[in-house]
Amino acid sequence: MKFAPNLHFMYPEHDFRDRFAAARADGFDAVEICFAYDVGLDEVRRALADAGQRLISFNFPAGELVPGEKRGVACLPGRETEYRAQIDEGLEWAAALDCPRGISPLSGNIPEGADRVDCEAVYVANLRDAAPKAEAAGVTLLVEPNNTEDQPGYFLRYLDEARRAVDAVNSAKVRMLFDSYHTQIMEGNLTARFRAHRNVIAHVQVGNVPGRHEPDRGEIDHRFLFAEMAACGYDGWIAGEYIPAGATTEGLGWLDRWDLR
Repeated sequence: MKFAPNLHFMYPEHDFRDRFAAARADGFDAVEICFAYDVGLDEVRRALADAGQRLISFNFPAGELVPGEKRGVACLPGRETEYRAQIDEGLEWAAALDCPRGISPLSGNIPEGADRVDCEAVYVANLRDAAPKAEAAGVTLLVEPNNTEDQPGYFLRYLDEARRAVDAVNSAKVRMLFDSYHTQIMEGNLTARFRAHRNVIAHVQVGNVPGRHEPDRGEIDHRFLFAEMAACGYDGWIAGEYIPAGATTEGLGWLDRWDLR
């Protein structure tokens, strides 16, 4: 397993453009980002090149993000054209940045009075529409549940819901993202849940509960979890999508203690 920092969560003591260099100074030659569409493709490409880094994943566009109100459109009836545009832009970025995977456009919040079954049908239909494009581009779309404590009303909440969508699409380029922070809040029992979905998990993100801080600070025993992941054959990336409790560099000691770099 390999670790990479998510530069939207980690290194907040630096301006975004400077976080690449800060991560490189800590020895990271691979990074993850969330949304950088306001920064621009050329600027992100330049930052990666200057720091000698590769991008392992990023968020496809999601539209407006308003806590408790708006968080994507992928499950919303009537927004299919907007979703397709998000897929096209995300794939354009993936090609330009030579990035092999991206977090699929966010599902959105269930509209007031809407039927969850109808929203699920839209969500799956959108993923089915996107799958051939992802396959042609050689990019893996990652489906990720979010916890509803931080994101009230969010459609995609549980690993089983994500798995149902992935299975319905039936594409090698539509897979699941396992996030320890979201899963612990919504479901717990992380080891068993990871094992149950191992064959469709293509990426891992981590943050501890409470507070979404470093993996070694909180109720989740990430060292045990990582050993279990390795035992069942996961050798992919672990991205640090957590908020450092202090200075980012000072909080990285767990990586050395647990032999992850």
